[in-house]
Amino acid sequence: MNQTTRIELLIVISILLAGYFGFNNVIGLRAEEPRRAVVGIECYQGGNPLIPTIHGEPYYNKPPVYNWVLASGFLITGSYSPFMVRLPGVLSLWIIAFLIYGIVKRNKDSQTGIIAALVFLTFGDLFYYGAINSGEIDLFYSLVVFIQVISIFYFYQKKKYLLLFGVSYLLTAIGFLTKGLPSLAFQGLTLLSYFLWNREFKKLFSIEHLVGIAVFASPILAYFLFYDESENARGFLLNLWAESSSKSANETSGSVLLESLYSFPIQLIKVTLPWSLFVIGLRKKVFKSSPLLQFSLIFILANVWLYWIAPELRNRYLYAFFPFIAILLSEVVSAKSKSELFQKRLGLWIGVVSSLLAIALFIAPFTQALPTGVVPPFAFFTSGAVFAVFSITIFRKSWPHQAFLHLVLLLGVLRLVYNICFLPIQAETSKSKYYAEEIDRIVEISEEGQVYWTGAPYIFKPEINVAGNQFFVDSLSTPPLIAYQIPYYYSLRTEELLLFEKNPKPGNWYLGEKGFAESFNSTISHEFEDKWMQRTIVLYQIQKP
Repeated sequence: MNQTTRIELLIVISILLAGYFGFNNVIGLRAEEPRRAVVGIECYQGGNPLIPTIHGEPYYNKPPVYNWVLASGFLITGSYSPFMVRLPGVLSLWIIAFLIYGIVKRNKDSQTGIIAALVFLTFGDLFYYGAINSGEIDLFYSLVVFIQVISIFYFYQKKKYLLLFGVSYLLTAIGFLTKGLPSLAFQGLTLLSYFLWNREFKKLFSIEHLVGIAVFASPILAYFLFYDESENARGFLLNLWAESSSKSANETSGSVLLESLYSFPIQLIKVTLPWSLFVIGLRKKVFKSSPLLQFSLIFILANVWLYWIAPELRNRYLYAFFPFIAILLSEVVSAKSKSELFQKRLGLWIGVVSSLLAIALFIAPFTQALPTGVVPPFAFFTSGAVFAVFSITIFRKSWPHQAFLHLVLLLGVLRLVYNICFLPIQAETSKSKYYAEEIDRIVEISEEGQVYWTGAPYIFKPEINVAGNQFFVDSLSTPPLIAYQIPYYYSLRTEELLLFEKNPKPGNWYLGEKGFAESFNSTISHEFEDKWMQRTIVLYQIQKP
């Protein structure tokens, strides 16, 4: 790598870092982020770190590891701002990228390692959605899964089977205590497929494998035995099963299964754009000389079918596959980068796209689609000028061996423009802003007194359902569901928790569903809409008899 290429690589990495880390406070928490944040805040504020809670009551959907990660950040900084909620997820992505670089460099060369890492960081859905909503659990979980799975490959190459099973099963336990059953599926299917491929099936019945299983089982059993001393461990485990089962083929109807068979490949290609377009360059012969490519393909094929036929597939569930897809595609990109004709064609494509982006940004301030007064037109004009200069430079200068870096640079600059020009617009019209303003009114009306969440508990019955047959049904209850921006912004504004009280008492301030509040002799002081649950929430007090 010559000096010019090093400088361009540093520029690209700097822009990617700015895109990933520089604007995580612009838009409020959304999607699953506020729920993750609330559970993490309750862990941080002195609850039992081994018992996940929400509104002070047991939370059964996820085990505690990610709560510890969030709470550690809150403890170190004293803040649970959106930036701090999102920081672990963004850091996880960059750690994955660094590990991808290291493993590919070790098995191929440094240039391909750089390509693989940059491809991973700029997958479309990850870069422009997942990394923005990085307060969700899936980015950190993808890191745990990647280290778990790649340790199988790493120690297999060294023939250190005790470390292979011990380390990978320890990480399986960490993954299980992060998100539940998917980690066990990744471990079992990957081990079975990889050892069958290498004709070492008997190793799965070895003492080393038994030690690995013990390494997995020990912390899991210890955790749930401790949990069962004060809460319902059986119900918790059943709910973890139900959570995974509801998203798997186990509860898929025939029509949904048929639809998934053709829609899933399209979805996978879409979320990994633009790099998925390079998949047509994969050839059978490239796998013969690369054990890492073989392993990556085996991992994907062994596990992806679980998601291929799943009834409730979110793009973020696929992030665990992205590092291995990046490793596969880096081989094609690296080979294509040696072709001067391909480099020129890619450069032409980059120039055309840059020109179109420049035109779109110059026009954007004059359209009716964008609200006025949120982002100054100067920001759009400046961004358009950047793309125009980039396009002119591409067309006027011949850089045939740098087209890959220029494409990554284009994607990075586009993310910065999105952060500067469009995130503020989304923030202005977001539900998070609405809820934050409502919380400000609630705190003002209650004169900063403690407010409680109340209502009829939400009762549900998790079960093991296999092929329509039910086993081990249990009954659990949680506080009534609510848009979790409400408890999050309440804690952010007051540094107090929005705790649950089933039976309202005179003199206290309560938030609750309007119909529930009206069933008491109550005085309603404020009302607003819960846009997630689509009901009216009121701030009220119970009058003394």
